Amino acid sequence: MLKLAAKFFRIVFTGSAFFVFWWGGLFLSWTVLPAIRFRYRADKALGSRRCRALLNRSLRLHADYMRFFRLIDFDSRAMERKLPAGAFVLVANHPSLIDVVLLLSTYPTLFCVVKGKVMRSPFVGRMLRYADHIDAGDGDAASGLAVLQGAVERLRGGDPVLIFPEGTRSPRNELGEFRNGAFAIARLAQVPVVPVHIAVAPPGLMRGMKWYTVPDDTMRYKFQVLPSCSPDSWAGDTPAMAKAVRAMIAGQFPAPLPGASTSST
Repeated sequence: MLKLAAKFFRIVFTGSAFFVFWWGGLFLSWTVLPAIRFRYRADKALGSRRCRALLNRSLRLHADYMRFFRLIDFDSRAMERKLPAGAFVLVANHPSLIDVVLLLSTYPTLFCVVKGKVMRSPFVGRMLRYADHIDAGDGDAASGLAVLQGAVERLRGGDPVLIFPEGTRSPRNELGEFRNGAFAIARLAQVPVVPVHIAVAPPGLMRGMKWYTVPDDTMRYKFQVLPSCSPDSWAGDTPAMAKAVRAMIAGQFPAPLPGASTSST
């Protein structure tokens, strides 16, 4: 009975976290962020930077909200930040729906490549655009070129960029194939790639899961920053670099139990 009650409240609090996220995003999109952009209308870059700083502080508060209700066990303030100074491309696996919230709350200078449908969302789309995150569009050639140009521009301006090279959430308890785009961007901008392995246990908010399919316990998140990789080490061979970085991240996954069946990734 106690376990059923605990799960019921975990579902309720998970729903409340989604409610706070979407409606909080709507509030910021139509009140505070437009005021900041208007205040710095003569300096668009500074205005977007201030909007991004406020957005990322808000995401940290949202992560605190989830931690308070024991939905997650993660504190961005206690994270050891082993990232290089200046511009780099951060690539990570993408096991759960809230990875980007936790990454941006931990590393607040990151720009992020965001799915087109999220950028067009009436709740959070304006918020992301005010913060000058990068619209991934609809996956066509023109969108790909816009992402490349936008990411290189931000990197050459000295800012880091977050890209999930799988393009979507990872297969459950696995790692999808890496696309070459993040590595081509790093090569063009001549910046390092910083791989990050994201672990979450027990699994929740994963690909194919409904939001109310909550685990029986608090989801514990851990980020592991792996050694940086220079595009020069692969002499411009971006597919080889993508394969090598994927192998680095895949190497952090726990080994399967003896006799367990595994599917190819």
